[in-house]
Amino acid sequence: MSQVKKILIPALLLLGLLLLLGCGDPNAKASFSVDSQKHAAGWLPVDHKTAAEGDVRSCEECHGADLSGGISGVSCSSCHLGGPGSTHPQAWGELVAINHSPYVDTNGSTACANAACHGVDLSGIPQSGPSCSSCHLGGPTSIHPLDWNGYPVYFPGGGLATNHGEYLKEVLSLDACSNIYCHGVNLEGVEGSGHSCVGCHY
Repeated sequence: MSQVKKILIPALLLLGLLLLLGCGDPNAKASFSVDSQKHAAGWLPVDHKTAAEGDVRSCEECHGADLSGGISGVSCSSCHLGGPGSTHPQAWGELVAINHSPYVDTNGSTACANAACHGVDLSGIPQSGPSCSSCHLGGPTSIHPLDWNGYPVYFPGGGLATNHGEYLKEVLSLDACSNIYCHGVNLEGVEGSGHSCVGCHY
């Protein structure tokens, strides 16, 4: 073997090794720590929504081309249950009032109770999921205020809740009842949720 080959082969191997070592340098301009696989502080929930709406393809570099985890190991569907573009499971559509109760009955509230959705204690996140108690007045597992003691709400042929009148006299407002999830914005009821108030109050 010639002297040139004896020097050239080890030199090329050394150069290749140095080039490989140079590939591992962290990017000083990165907005998140690759080591901890987290975005910058305050990223969730507002900043990531803004970034994704601006250019969701930029998420693919770490979360994978199909956003199922990639090198980050975090699938967008771990929070976006119906897929990366859906807040709730896709089947819910606009019918949150109808679909969220069966989902929580079957799966529990674990997917809802986190720092990006409805808060770890379900008390809500600014600019993200509202407090569950904004509808569940007695807490996340109660539809009406707890002091109603499970009185039945009026249904044709059923009983009449005695505490709802007292509650409304006390709060002097129908705001808690009149929304798209409970009894409807005009109190005419919501399919699969609160019945029409005008059924009794006509």
